[in-house]
Amino acid sequence: MEYPILLVVHLSCAILFIGVVAFEVLFLEPIRRHLPDNMMELVEAGIHTRARRFMPFVVVLLFASGVGLLWRVYLEGWYPPFSSTFSTLLTIKVLLAVSVLVHFVTAIRASLCNCMTSRRFKLTHYSVFTHMVLIVILAKIMFYV
Repeated sequence: MEYPILLVVHLSCAILFIGVVAFEVLFLEPIRRHLPDNMMELVEAGIHTRARRFMPFVVVLLFASGVGLLWRVYLEGWYPPFSSTFSTLLTIKVLLAVSVLVHFVTAIRASLCNCMTSRRFKLTHYSVFTHMVLIVILAKIMFYV
């Protein structure tokens, strides 16, 4: 019974996280060129404030459920890493997820100390978006291996 719960929590959090990042990359970034810099900074500040309130909980649940799935369901197929096609795909997926976590923690820290520049905001979101697209592709490929 724990597999369906872990899976639903993991997928729900992934959808929310990817959706927020996709919105910022696909909608917010193109708007940048149509708004004055000071207005865009206000928009980004509002996003940072909102994101600091609920995204940490989403990320914690996303990673906790991911670790739970890895530990309870996929450990036998994963260990040792790179020992099979499935294991290789899962290892790459885990490494990308850890990179996303590092990006997220770094961005939150930069936001809290007011070091988050508009350029850094943009680069972080493009990088995380690319990571997330690759993770989704790997997850789909793993389903067929």
